[in-house]
Amino acid sequence: MAKTPRHNQKSMQRLLEAAGWTLTVGGKHVVKMTKPGHRPITLPHDKGGGGYPVGLSMAIMRQAGLRGGDG
Repeated sequence: MAKTPRHNQKSMQRLLEAAGWTLTVGGKHVVKMTKPGHRPITLPHDKGGGGYPVGLSMAIMRQAGLRGGDG
């Protein structure tokens, strides 16, 4: 099984922008990304500085359509 890289708010924002998502509301604490035909995705602030938990990263990528199925 491939290891999922540890993402933070900024790296996840870059990943979504590369997939066609656009930033609609941005700030230090909450970033909202939108794409026509999809529900908006909210990227929370990375509180500990160590990146998002793996489950959260996978859930965001699944919601964005970057990862198929349940994992």
